[in-house]
Amino acid sequence: MRIRRRSLTQHGLAWLLASTVLTLGFQPADVQAQGRNRDNWQRVPDIIAALAIGTGSQVADVGAGDGYFVGFLAEEVGATGRVFAVDVSERALSNLRRLIENEGLENVEVVHSDYDDPKLPERMLDAVLIVTAYHEMTEYEAMLAGMLKALKPGGRLVMIDHIPSDASDSRNRQTSDHDIGIDIVAPELEAAGFAVIERYEEFTGSGRSRQWMLVARR
Repeated sequence: MRIRRRSLTQHGLAWLLASTVLTLGFQPADVQAQGRNRDNWQRVPDIIAALAIGTGSQVADVGAGDGYFVGFLAEEVGATGRVFAVDVSERALSNLRRLIENEGLENVEVVHSDYDDPKLPERMLDAVLIVTAYHEMTEYEAMLAGMLKALKPGGRLVMIDHIPSDASDSRNRQTSDHDIGIDIVAPELEAAGFAVIERYEEFTGSGRSRQWMLVARR
């Protein structure tokens, strides 16, 4: 099986982003620079460590979007592991399938979720990753229930999202700005049956790249 993490982030990701942003006037060199820039601030090794996965693990990237994390996860779990790349968008799914084929990621399965169901196998996953997608989940309670059901006992949910400009705003106001505060999400995870075990109020970056991270356990 071919798993080429650097190829994914510098070539495969560049191709995928190019298919969606060239209409906005970006050129291929700009797309490649975006991928390299994200490598610099996203703290991928720390995210992988928080997931507590390794060779043979089964992990889901829910709201996989452009597939940025898929190659990292595929390399980490190896040929005996499995990555479920989950999204509700037909366009994202089509791009993910092509990216996976181009990169030879034979341990990755694309999953077409519903808005209220991640469509994951029950009690099979060691970890679930959600990066800047939770604030888009209108049926978040049902989605959390589905992810809880998919995790093995002790399995982890790692969630990262944008820090809102005003944490005192209502949940609806924050999500309409494509943000959501850690103080809103942590109680939602606990209400769903997760135990929050790690909390990082300022996990990454500056400006629009400012993100928090929560680590929870089933």
